[in-house]
Amino acid sequence: MANTAQERRRSRRIKQDVTIQLVSMQPGARSAVAQAARAIEVSDHGALLECRSKFDLGADVMIHNPANLQNGLFKVVRAQVTPSGAAWNIAVEFQETNQANFWGIR
Repeated sequence: MANTAQERRRSRRIKQDVTIQLVSMQPGARSAVAQAARAIEVSDHGALLECRSKFDLGADVMIHNPANLQNGLFKVVRAQVTPSGAAWNIAVEFQETNQANFWGIR
């Protein structure tokens, strides 16, 4: 029997609409770039974000969660343009394993 994505998940995803600040160093940039983004699904291990920029797989990003003033380091594990073509959905996972309730879901 083949494993589905849900069976492979380490933790459950929770639908949420959290406005975040996404900070990254894009290839060729001389400084970090910050943009407003949204976390649309969150889990203990990462999140699915909607943002206006494409990110390469493996890119490192910092997320600032203004709801609890925490910062977290993440790695991009998937990037896909939205059906409308107006934004990108990127899946990220924590680089640090000890993120004390970064999303406020516990």
